[in-house]
Amino acid sequence: MPNVPGSWPARWTVWRKLSLNTWREPDDPTIYGWLDIDVGPLLDWLQRRSEASGVKCTLTHAVTRSIALTFRRHPEANVLVRGHRIWQRRDVDVFHQVAMPVDGGRDADLSGATVRHADTKRVEDIARELRDGALAVREKRDGEMASTRSLFMKLPGWLLRPILKLTGWLTYRLNLRLPTIPRDPFGGVMVTSIGMLGIRVAFAPIVTFSRAPIVIVVGQVEDRPAVREGRVVARPMCTLTASIDHRVLDGYQAGKLAASIKTLLESPEMLDAEP
Repeated sequence: MPNVPGSWPARWTVWRKLSLNTWREPDDPTIYGWLDIDVGPLLDWLQRRSEASGVKCTLTHAVTRSIALTFRRHPEANVLVRGHRIWQRRDVDVFHQVAMPVDGGRDADLSGATVRHADTKRVEDIARELRDGALAVREKRDGEMASTRSLFMKLPGWLLRPILKLTGWLTYRLNLRLPTIPRDPFGGVMVTSIGMLGIRVAFAPIVTFSRAPIVIVVGQVEDRPAVREGRVVARPMCTLTASIDHRVLDGYQAGKLAASIKTLLESPEMLDAEP
């Protein structure tokens, strides 16, 4: 069974072939962008959805749904680099970073939970799955991921880097499914929220060993001036930032993804559309 089910694309562009043979792993081909979203209608919609479902639905869950739908509509963005070629993912999986309090809560470690087939799940399903997944992470009940974290903690620092490189080479370059290693644990995109920390805007680095070429950061919601029908009014706004591996996405593709995500979040009833 392969680690990442999928297939090789049938067609290539000249730029894609050039970029894959210009840079190595995403140490420097990272591009950045941000998107300001008027979340007024979305916050009301999330409140209604939370009351109807009995599970708290947040902005992060809506962002996850919008990304998943966008990836389903634009599968050319749901990819990873294998060697010097692009591998198109079959499944739309979204990874979420989860803070794990350590040292009595004086510090925090990072792990995460992945929503598999996120394009097939409603916002409340995503919220419920992430709530349970985050709890499992913090209680170290997340199966193979917990075992992998425990193993890495025991390894000396000088050995960890070659182990990570070897594991990545086997599971992504050769696409082998290894025992005790979670299958494609980071999916095609990583999402993290900093709004709860009171941070408006920040950019996150691409985690090289994750093979996820896009990292989305959800900032704090705050009232900001906006122009509506020729007048300046206060609107609840949220900034999404993206760090993107330029080997797999260019400005044209990123623009299509941004337009899709913005439309879905500012017209939240569209989040219920079937992909």
